[in-house]
Amino acid sequence: MDDKEYWENYYKKNRNPVDASTFARFSLGFLEKDKKLIEFGCGNGRDSVYFATEGLNVLAIDQVEDELNYLNERYSGLENLLFKSADFTNLDDSEKFDYVYSRFTLHSIPEEREKKVFEWIKNQLNDDGLFLLEVRSINDPMFNRGEKISDHENITTHYRRYLDIGETIDKIRNIGLEIVYQLEDNDLSVYGDDNPVLIRIVARK
Repeated sequence: MDDKEYWENYYKKNRNPVDASTFARFSLGFLEKDKKLIEFGCGNGRDSVYFATEGLNVLAIDQVEDELNYLNERYSGLENLLFKSADFTNLDDSEKFDYVYSRFTLHSIPEEREKKVFEWIKNQLNDDGLFLLEVRSINDPMFNRGEKISDHENITTHYRRYLDIGETIDKIRNIGLEIVYQLEDNDLSVYGDDNPVLIRIVARK
């Protein structure tokens, strides 16, 4: 089973958004109403719905088309929210954004595809715009489970690539963004028995 099929099956069983993530609630303190936000890998829309109800104009990207069709119908009353089926590593340059929000998505793609994402952010983020990132760290206990396929990658139920905070900060600075917040810690997003070590970064263009 490839990762897309894994997530298609997952969202068939988890169609409706649950409460916003802890990272979304944290991020809201950096955001202004009526600004444009794009979310990479929105899943069942939990954070995109939260941002839209808080007054942001949200474009939510994911590849699970059936789930996005369901969400567009369910939230048709929110005119400032659109779910769109697309690959966030291969977006066009037709629209610019004030905020790029990426939670648990960069660790779902290989490093060569990450390069395209960072280049897109460099070009499509408005001046003074923010890139908000949360991702699993190389110090996350999950990295010791499943099948290790490189120094930074493994497969459990699906593929993950674990990021190094120093290397990630350097990459973000190299596209011309300024780091305004950084943290590596656990107890940020506990889910059942999973207490991951996460990296949080907020960077300004």
